[in-house]
Amino acid sequence: MKSEKRPKRSKITEARRTSAVLALIASPTIEDAAQAAGVARSTLCLWMKDEAFTDELERARGAAFDGGLNALKGAAAEAAAALLALLKSRNETTRRLSAVAILEIGLKIHEGRDLEARIRRLEAAVGNQGKDGGPGKDMAFDFGRND
Repeated sequence: MKSEKRPKRSKITEARRTSAVLALIASPTIEDAAQAAGVARSTLCLWMKDEAFTDELERARGAAFDGGLNALKGAAAEAAAALLALLKSRNETTRRLSAVAILEIGLKIHEGRDLEARIRRLEAAVGNQGKDGGPGKDMAFDFGRND
């Protein structure tokens, strides 16, 4: 197995690249990110062509996005309680809108679970292709849908 040689970088360069990754996540433009990271725009553009840098940037973006999702998950119980409380409002429009929102959310959850189950069954069927008695490539799959 070949070992990939990675050019050695100074600790200062690594710190500046990490700073650039964070700046790219927080800044609306490349120019703003370059300024925040203390590097030239051309340097930042060059780094953005480097696979290791873009991999680090994508990991950092994913982590930032996950953090935002976790904050929303934490507020979900409070939001649900607020919606449920609105069902008891004296205002008919407020009650109707909250009821519709609750039903729409419930439907989305149901559809998501149904789709997830269908995908699992499809993956299992595809995984069995070519194995003892598995479905052939011309065989149609029935996943419980009544189209």
